[in-house]
Amino acid sequence: MSNKTNEEKLRILQERLATIQKKKDTEKQVEVEKTQPVSPVFKEELVNHPEIEPISKTPRQPRNNNGTFKYFIIFFVIALVGYASTQFIDFNSLFSSDETTEENETVTDIIYNKSSFNGNYLIILNSFEDQNVANAESQKYISDGYDNCDVLQLSGVSNSEKEIFQTYIGPFNKLEEANQFLNSTKEVSEIGKVIELQ
Repeated sequence: MSNKTNEEKLRILQERLATIQKKKDTEKQVEVEKTQPVSPVFKEELVNHPEIEPISKTPRQPRNNNGTFKYFIIFFVIALVGYASTQFIDFNSLFSSDETTEENETVTDIIYNKSSFNGNYLIILNSFEDQNVANAESQKYISDGYDNCDVLQLSGVSNSEKEIFQTYIGPFNKLEEANQFLNSTKEVSEIGKVIELQ
């Protein structure tokens, strides 16, 4: 009995060894196939080999409308910002602020014409929009003893376009003479200003 068991054991071992050997051979063959480059499938091969299944066309999926919606939202936001900027931002004040400061500077530089007077300097007392009020003040100064007090229209004797009437004392030939007259009384020195004629 021991012989049969040994023979049976030997036979079982040989069968197992054969199956293991077959597995190794198939694994080697699979590895060799994996390392070989895959050749492209041509129409001729498909016709000649009926067991190869042809590649089926994949149905094209419709594009999402999310892209169109995204562009619509971006356009809407840009349009809204543009509208809001035109309604709530004053572009004229942004660009004209430099121009207005230049205009203000030129207005302050009033040049009185020398040809309108017989001297070089004037003492300007007050400015009025109404000629009657300016004449009344001039008469007041004349009655107080300032014989050379008079009224001038600013646009007529200067480069200014304002329709303002000014009371003045003068004209004087020298600056020292005008300053002496300006400082002679407190009333004139508080409101008066010496102007050089050009």
